[in-house]
Amino acid sequence: MDVLSDILTTMHLRGSVYFSTCFCSPWGLDIEKTDKASFHIIEQGECWLQMESLSEPKKLVAGDILVLPHGTKHQISDRPESSCLNGQDTVKRIISGDNPFVGSQDNFNILCGYFEFAHDQQLPFIDSLPEVIHLTQEHRNKLCRLDTVMTLIVNEASMEQPGKSAIVDRVTEVLFIQVVRAYIQLQNHGDNYLAALNDKQIASSLALIHQKPEQDWTIESLAAEVGMSRSVFANRFHQLVGETPMKYLLAQRMNIAKRLISTTKDSLFNIAEQVGYHSDSSFKKAFKRFFNETPASFRNT
Repeated sequence: MDVLSDILTTMHLRGSVYFSTCFCSPWGLDIEKTDKASFHIIEQGECWLQMESLSEPKKLVAGDILVLPHGTKHQISDRPESSCLNGQDTVKRIISGDNPFVGSQDNFNILCGYFEFAHDQQLPFIDSLPEVIHLTQEHRNKLCRLDTVMTLIVNEASMEQPGKSAIVDRVTEVLFIQVVRAYIQLQNHGDNYLAALNDKQIASSLALIHQKPEQDWTIESLAAEVGMSRSVFANRFHQLVGETPMKYLLAQRMNIAKRLISTTKDSLFNIAEQVGYHSDSSFKKAFKRFFNETPASFRNT
C-alpha cells in the first residue's frame, strides 16, 4: 500500500453531500468554522468567496470546485455586497425542502458537501493542506479522473434513484482523493508533508514506516534502505515531514495501537508486538507518554 492510501485508510475518511440545488439572486451563505472540511461545486453561474485571509473577494465560476480542508469560516454569495444568512440554519432549511433562495429566475446551481476525518490522531498530511484548494474547469480538463468524479457526483446528487445516498457518499470520498491528487500534482509545495510524498527517497522511507511499523527501524537503517547517508536523510526528513523519523515512527505506532485497542479484542501484549514493542511494560509507558492515558484506561472508555 502506498503512503497516501495508508493515510487515507487510517484517517477514516468519510464524506457526503448536503444538497445540490438552484439559487435565485440575491443570495448568500455565512458558513461558520467547523471540524469538517467543506466543499462547493459550482454547476452553473458564478458566485463570490470571501474569507478573512483573502484581501478581496474571489470569483468562482461554473466548473470550479472549492475545498476548505480545515473547515475555515467563509462566505459565498451571488455578489460581494449581498447579505448572508447563517449557513448551518440555511442548510437545514434547504435539506428540509424550504430553500430561502428559490425564485422565478434561478440562475445559479451549486452542490455543497463535506469531508470528515478522525480527529483523535496526529495527521501531518491534513495539517499540510492549505486553507483553500480551488480547482477550475481548466484543471478538470487536464485531469480527466477528477472531471469524471465531479461529473458523477453532480449527476448522482441530482437524481432520485435507489441507492443514491450510498453512491453519493462513496463518490464523495473518491472526490477528496482526486482533489488531493490534483493539488499535489499542480503545486510546488516547498517544504512540507506533501513535498515529502513527492520526494522519491523520503516517500520511500515513509512507505517503509507505514508498511512495517513493527520493525526495529533506526535512522541508520531507514537511510540505508533509501540510499542516503544518515545525516542527509535525517535533515531532509525533518525538513519535509516536520519531525524526526523516530518521532514519526512513534506516532504511527501509537495511532495503530490506539485503533487496535478500540476495534479489536486483542490482548495488549499482542498489540504491543504488532507495533514493534517486545516488552509489554515499555509499550504501556510509551502509550501513556504519547496519549496521557494508559492503554487499559483507553480500552475501558
